[in-house]
Amino acid sequence: MDLSKNKVIHICLTLLLFAAFFSACKKEELIHENVTIPDNIPPGQDGVSDLKLNSYVNNLYIDMFGRAPTEEELSEAKTTLKDNNYNETSREDIITGIMSSYDYYKNINVLTSQKMLVSIDSLTIQYEIDLYEYTIYIAELTGDSVAVFYYEYYLEKLVNLRDASVHLYNSSITINEYFKRYVDNIFYDDVNMGSENFVVSCFENLFHRQPTDDEMQSGIAMVDGEASMLFLVQGNSKDAFINIVGNALEFSQGQVLEAYQTLLARDPSSYEMNEYALQIQETGSFNEMKIDIFKSEEYAGF
Repeated sequence: MDLSKNKVIHICLTLLLFAAFFSACKKEELIHENVTIPDNIPPGQDGVSDLKLNSYVNNLYIDMFGRAPTEEELSEAKTTLKDNNYNETSREDIITGIMSSYDYYKNINVLTSQKMLVSIDSLTIQYEIDLYEYTIYIAELTGDSVAVFYYEYYLEKLVNLRDASVHLYNSSITINEYFKRYVDNIFYDDVNMGSENFVVSCFENLFHRQPTDDEMQSGIAMVDGEASMLFLVQGNSKDAFINIVGNALEFSQGQVLEAYQTLLARDPSSYEMNEYALQIQETGSFNEMKIDIFKSEEYAGF
């Protein structure tokens, strides 16, 4: 009788153990059940999510146009990327398409004006041009040829400044000439009055550094009309000084430094500095450098 009772107890315990085991298995299965999270955007097969694509295209338009893309622009760019597995060629196609628009050069103009002319706009420049043209007209009526020559000299610089972005867009000037126009006008002189301030500002804006004592002395002497040498080039006028600093290799290095600090938030490596500074010096354009930056994994994030 006791033996039968023990068997019954043994059977009951066995059943309880099986029940506990299957219950644990069911709980384990529930833990790994697939759950759909609302509004969650999964990445594509290659791991590039819509969030990353949106961020990349938005950054491109903001950095090149100064604005976010329209819904149509965003959609077209994302389609181009997805259809080509997000490769560098598809990125470059989008970038060169944006760069082919005059809006890209207008944005360069706005940023340069903010930095170097304290946001002087095109209307202010045109007003000054109209004023000079009227002054020349009056001088011609009175037969004042000296005044005509004087005002025409400064009028030409203003017209060059006004047309700088258009000329850069149609490739009739280099990036060197573009920036030289921004330091060679009455607005820049008003912001940086005096020979010393002018020399210092040119080094800061074009080279992103202060001049050495020797460079300062040579630059001031040259701007004041004295024969002097800067970067192993002789000059004796303000125009000569502008040409020397605008054509120097260090100008190209300054463009590389600014692009890397602005777009990648870091300084370029020695290799990057040398490669792109020489490229700018040879081509007179910084677009190829910027294309390489914009299409890089470092900038894109994928």
